[in-house]
Amino acid sequence: MATAQAALQTEGFQRALPANLTTRRYPAARSTDAVVALPGIAGPLQQLGQTMHYVRSEVVEDAGDPADYVYKVVSGTLRAVRLLADGRRHIAKFLTAGDYFGIAEGNDYTSGLEAITDCTLMRYPRNKFQTTLESDAAAGRQLFGQICRQLEASNHLLLLLGRKTAAERLASFLLSFCQHGNSEICLPMCRSDIADHLGLTIETVSRVITKFKQQRWISMQDASHIRITAPDKLEALAAN
Repeated sequence: MATAQAALQTEGFQRALPANLTTRRYPAARSTDAVVALPGIAGPLQQLGQTMHYVRSEVVEDAGDPADYVYKVVSGTLRAVRLLADGRRHIAKFLTAGDYFGIAEGNDYTSGLEAITDCTLMRYPRNKFQTTLESDAAAGRQLFGQICRQLEASNHLLLLLGRKTAAERLASFLLSFCQHGNSEICLPMCRSDIADHLGLTIETVSRVITKFKQQRWISMQDASHIRITAPDKLEALAAN
């Protein structure tokens, strides 16, 4: 294992945004007047939200847009994207069902929000959202728990980027999708997304995945569907 780790050294953000990797902002997102019933959502927030539908590759918000809304993911997967001054792309986080976007923003969004898959979101006017939290204890407690989970995920990412090798980052990333002991995972994001999230190049991501396959730690039905065949090996690597 030490030999494999030595061959897969930590990399920084070395890659500019590929020319063929673009997102599109459509004329208007599809919205419905009906409110999706979300288990565990406090009543006042439930009534405040508007259901919004976005298709794959659609831009929900751009970095720098006025932060007028707070979003909660109902279904689908999205990425929070930042473009550095030199054009390099960093994916700060992936958002799935239950995650919020836009809570702690200033006057403008610091990250863009883009749909990786078809998505359904609840959109809340930010000023009314904040007023509701101030007046409704149940809604405040619910949101506080979600913020704590998102902060924990952000701290984990900082550890990955600052201390771990490429192989350790990939192992941690794959294991983060294993829930309730399930060894079958589906990654909705492409390898360039994974690379820009973990601070690696596409080539390094592909090389590490190939190494995991050769060691029979994982098997792959296709680029998205992965089976963890040696979770103990990945866990040991991720724990370093």
